[in-house]
Amino acid sequence: MTIAEERIEQVSSRAEATLREFGFGVHESSVILALNQLDSATVADLSTATGIHHANLYSVLEGLVSRGLAIEHEGRPRRFEFTPLSNVRDLLSTKLDQLILDMERIQRERETKRLLPTLIYTIRGRSVVESKMQGMVSRASERILLVTPNMDMYDEPVHAALRTASERGVSIRLIVATESDSHDYKAEQRIREDTLAVNLVIDGAEALISMPDLSVCGWADNALVSLQLEGFLEQTWNMSR
Repeated sequence: MTIAEERIEQVSSRAEATLREFGFGVHESSVILALNQLDSATVADLSTATGIHHANLYSVLEGLVSRGLAIEHEGRPRRFEFTPLSNVRDLLSTKLDQLILDMERIQRERETKRLLPTLIYTIRGRSVVESKMQGMVSRASERILLVTPNMDMYDEPVHAALRTASERGVSIRLIVATESDSHDYKAEQRIREDTLAVNLVIDGAEALISMPDLSVCGWADNALVSLQLEGFLEQTWNMSR
């Protein structure tokens, strides 16, 4: 084998591997390369060049023609040639552009679905509601905003969770109807006398809205719901003294 022949074989091998990566089958890749080496070819010519049986070649060629990658010339026998390479570039680049557009749309849909307020869970029972509040506070990593009639209404586990959060450096803000100094953790307080319901938001990621007696609450771990409630509570914070 000459150096030139060896190089052509290497190029053909690389081209075949690339075609396979683009999703072409073994027979399709062999036929494409054979057509590129010939001005035009009959099925018999291609069978000799590729070793593929005539019956299989007809199926492969029909597929390539239908996809615009091969040109069929009528006659006896029929002859085939590969489409101009500029057509291949246009075809593949168009498909690639469409693929990227489709994938971008899918990603946008993914982000939209992630933020849709699809589920708000209802939780009943004072002890269960307090446990949910304790869990939320324990998961907070940056900020906690709690609106409540007063802080003395909670059992020790909630205060313990707030204490631990404060020690972790989490920012804690309280909007209360009645100020309380009974807790031993760092928290900013503002007074709003007409506060009745209980609202808790952590990190803009989880939100809880409860009846004043903690008998029932709604909870969501949805960013859109949580951020909207947090934004509303921020306004309440700014208008409180």
